[in-house]
Amino acid sequence: MKREFLEGLGLSKENVDSIMAEYGKSVQTLSDTQKSLEKERDDLKSQVDNASKEIQSYKDMDIESIKKSAADWETKYNDLMKSQEEARNKEIRNTRVNDFFKDVKFSSESAKAGVISQFNQKEFKYDEASNKFQGANEWLEEMKKNDAGAFLSDVANPTYTTNPGNSNDSASADALREAMGLSPETK
Repeated sequence: MKREFLEGLGLSKENVDSIMAEYGKSVQTLSDTQKSLEKERDDLKSQVDNASKEIQSYKDMDIESIKKSAADWETKYNDLMKSQEEARNKEIRNTRVNDFFKDVKFSSESAKAGVISQFNQKEFKYDEASNKFQGANEWLEEMKKNDAGAFLSDVANPTYTTNPGNSNDSASADALREAMGLSPETK
């Protein structure tokens, strides 16, 4: 709309200015709406293009190799979980075995290792309710009877204040012979 057209209709300058101001506001609103719609159209076009590219990338994929890869990862995960569970169970069993033998006195570390090895071969079941290996105490008592040399006696072992070996001291040997009523040894 042009100012001259409105003036030609015989409208006053104030009326023409008022109409032109309102017309300007309407044009600005339409322009803003148009820009907003064009931006929305461009965004939607961009989304459609991106979606088309993504769909094409799925079409280009080798589904069988993806399935195989997923199955391989699942197998690796399951194997890892199984080995961790086995390691945890082994650690728990070792702790329980060590607790079972903690008060047992062995004659040597080799004897201890041998007895524990035999114990492990028996695969005694652990009773969670009683916190004990089923049948292990009876087996240990039998082992103490059958292989007494592997265990230290509950009776105190003698301690020597001097070395009980042979003495080269001829004076003490002569004194011993004399105490026994024998004549001193001649050399």
